[in-house]
Amino acid sequence: MAKTATLPADEPFASVVNALGVHTLHIRTPIELHERIIAGFPRATAIRLVSGLNKIQLDESMKVLNMSARTWQRIKADKAELQKPLDPDRSARLWSLADILAKAETVLGTREDAEQWLSYPAIGLDSHRPIELMSTPQGAALVRTLLEQMEQGVYA
Repeated sequence: MAKTATLPADEPFASVVNALGVHTLHIRTPIELHERIIAGFPRATAIRLVSGLNKIQLDESMKVLNMSARTWQRIKADKAELQKPLDPDRSARLWSLADILAKAETVLGTREDAEQWLSYPAIGLDSHRPIELMSTPQGAALVRTLLEQMEQGVYA
């Protein structure tokens, strides 16, 4: 897959879109985001994001996406259908993963540090690993809140 330039930082949702690796995607409002999730992100988007994770184990990212290993293998193997959309639930989960990854990268400085932080127990999450909590919307919200607190210097 050819790499393209990242979106400018002032573009709405740029950090998440850049984390997803879909640089042709321009989402400017929450309604546009909702509509895009309902339509579904292409399977290739999930492959690009998950394949780019170095510190997060595949089985952990599959739990976040609510996808079995067998389904993941089928999606990766079917090259003819890479542009076929994910269902809305998986698209929402994919966006959440990219959103939290982008936020962690902003707070911690590098993608590697972000992935490492997501993989280790966090005191602010009662010693749960952030990646484990991200399998539900409520858990993902807890992780995002902690990152926002860390960014403000409220909690580390």
